[in-house]
Amino acid sequence: MAYRYFCIYEKIADGHYKLRVEVALDTGGKSLLPFRRKITLSYLQNVADNQTQYDLISLLCQGGTVEQSPFEIDNVSILSYNTVVDILRKQPFSYSQSSPRTSLSRVSCPLEIKKPLLQIPVGKLLHGELYIDSVNSWNIGIRVMIRYEGAINSFFPSFNEIPFVLIDGSLALRDYKAETKLLTDLPLGYSQERPLSIKGSDTSILSGLVDKGWKLYVPNRQKGHSSLYKYTTSSGIIWFSTDSTDNKYQFKMLDAFLKSRNYIESDGQIAIFNRKDVLQQADDEFASQVGASQDVLMMYSSLKNSFKFDIEAQLIQKLHATLRPYQLDGVQWLQQQRANNCGCLLADEMGLGKTIQVIAHLCCLPSESRHLVIAPVSLLYNWQEEVTRFAPQLLERIQFVSYDMLRIHLDNYINRVYDTIIIDEAQIIKNRDTKRYKAIVQLKCCHRIILTGTPIENSVEDIWSHFMLLNPSLRTLHDRLRKICANSTEEVYVTLSGKLLHPFILRRTKDEVLKQLPSRTEKNIYVELSHKETQIYENIHQAVLAALSNGISGRVTSIVLEAILRLRQACVSANMLPVTLTHSGYIESTKLNLVLEYVRQFKSESRKVLVFSQFVKALQELEIILSNNDIHFRKLYGDTTDRKTPIQQFQKDKTIDAFLISLKAGGVGLNLTAADRVILLDDWWNPAVEEQAMGRAHRIGQIHNVLVLRFVCKNTVEEKILQLHQQKRQTTDIFERQTDKLTIDDIRSLVE
Repeated sequence: MAYRYFCIYEKIADGHYKLRVEVALDTGGKSLLPFRRKITLSYLQNVADNQTQYDLISLLCQGGTVEQSPFEIDNVSILSYNTVVDILRKQPFSYSQSSPRTSLSRVSCPLEIKKPLLQIPVGKLLHGELYIDSVNSWNIGIRVMIRYEGAINSFFPSFNEIPFVLIDGSLALRDYKAETKLLTDLPLGYSQERPLSIKGSDTSILSGLVDKGWKLYVPNRQKGHSSLYKYTTSSGIIWFSTDSTDNKYQFKMLDAFLKSRNYIESDGQIAIFNRKDVLQQADDEFASQVGASQDVLMMYSSLKNSFKFDIEAQLIQKLHATLRPYQLDGVQWLQQQRANNCGCLLADEMGLGKTIQVIAHLCCLPSESRHLVIAPVSLLYNWQEEVTRFAPQLLERIQFVSYDMLRIHLDNYINRVYDTIIIDEAQIIKNRDTKRYKAIVQLKCCHRIILTGTPIENSVEDIWSHFMLLNPSLRTLHDRLRKICANSTEEVYVTLSGKLLHPFILRRTKDEVLKQLPSRTEKNIYVELSHKETQIYENIHQAVLAALSNGISGRVTSIVLEAILRLRQACVSANMLPVTLTHSGYIESTKLNLVLEYVRQFKSESRKVLVFSQFVKALQELEIILSNNDIHFRKLYGDTTDRKTPIQQFQKDKTIDAFLISLKAGGVGLNLTAADRVILLDDWWNPAVEEQAMGRAHRIGQIHNVLVLRFVCKNTVEEKILQLHQQKRQTTDIFERQTDKLTIDDIRSLVE
């Protein structure tokens, strides 16, 4: 919005005038529009569009005028200096007026230069000032001003040689060197041409400026500004309040967080802060704000107890393995959680050795302790093998049972009291309503440990279920959090859940702790379907689109999911489809033939390869192709009862070239480091699925760089699945990993 500035002179004595400046909209016409009142100098500074206007606004500011229009300079001395007269002579609209009620007469600027600037002393710069004009978004558009000792007003930061009026009526000049030095306090990238903005509402920047003498101000109810005072909580959170005597507003930060606000307005006072800093509070303080019961608060308080256990001497005698430094840290953490009487979740990424850390922890417990390991049936032999290998003395003290056998034969376990219960791959038990969960919760023990390397498969509610199993008193905390988050977003609930549960979780990733792990390269291999395969794919696709356009009420989701299944099968091998869709006998699979070529190449390079698919039928078809081409392989599907033998053979027998694995059967507990090549025959939307597959080879024990080939059919649903991967990687859960939620929009996007 453009404005005109009218300089109106009123003669008060021979050769002396006082100046009034009025503001009106500039419509481009010649008529004199009504003057606008209560427009501030700060606003005009922001909208001024030429140097002539900038200079006039700076003159008004330094001339001691009021903040809102109309503006008056009645100090006749300042209107006598050469710089000031020069600025006013350049103004296009000058008028004279004999009194406030008489009409205006158009004139040229009547002022004459009487004094040079050399007669004015340089003022003393005091400090900088920051004015927050909008508390709702306090970090954006902060006005920077400069304060001189004895000056009537604060000044805009752009330096000029205009005199300024002191309280006693005398004049002074601005100090260029002092101002230049002062402005270097501001963050890099600050420009005097625009207000200051602080990225991410970082209060540490304001804190640093306040420590250097800068003053902070926010608007008050009297349409002025009030000072902000700095506070720092015991947790190191920095915030600012207009209340100079009380810091009680820190306890209202949680409410502001829930409402996505970086400020509080209460009892006529204002406080500003970074809402995300609420997560930096000490765990017990935060739990108290949420409304935790006394027994829960005692549990959080116990976390402050720091114990250093002398475990290395014990492990030298009792553990036949050398732990890596991060694994030793994990054992120390398990010991500490036990000492604090807190059940805990060891959530290290797959392949980092969670089992050996727990075995080492059990070695440090009294020899009379009895323990129970609950795991998927496919992992029981792995547990027994590792205990036998690393700590055989524990075998007589540990019982091993699968989830389903525990549920079926619960009476054999329910009356025993165990020292420690270890629940492996705990994502399998899901939530509090499952039979597996209800069985485990009835078991008696002194301490519980949950293991899961794939927490991404769990919803936040499932994670809470785990912790109610570990620490039953947390149920009341969960209920309280659910209540206070009732009107907040799911993201807020997940974030606060993470804050409350993180003290009982230890999660490390390969990137964090295995700096020497060989690299892993992922590459997409694009497949061109044959004419026959393309025709079958398009027929299915068109039928799906037609069904969707007909709008079959209540069945859209089921139709689309069935369609995605058929389209994915058509990409891998049309032989998996019903004959009613292919109208043909055996059809050669372009993708499987291409896989054969790569496996042949790897064999010629003496490299072993893992081939993963969600479709057992596709792997069975690949079996025939490999056998016909003298490729030796082993397989692991959901119906494989003896998992141990094929795994050991693949790891040790150099004549075996490939391992065919269904994703369902190979999701947990496999260590296949003999392979350094991985083929993903097909993929699903969740990046965690392929991460599990790649983790079978890219883990502790791998000495070669790992190459992962993802086979993708061009112009099909498989390309859309890859795009969905990228979207899902942007959304994280309580463990800062990709979400597992698939929306209806996601589902439809794959076929439309």
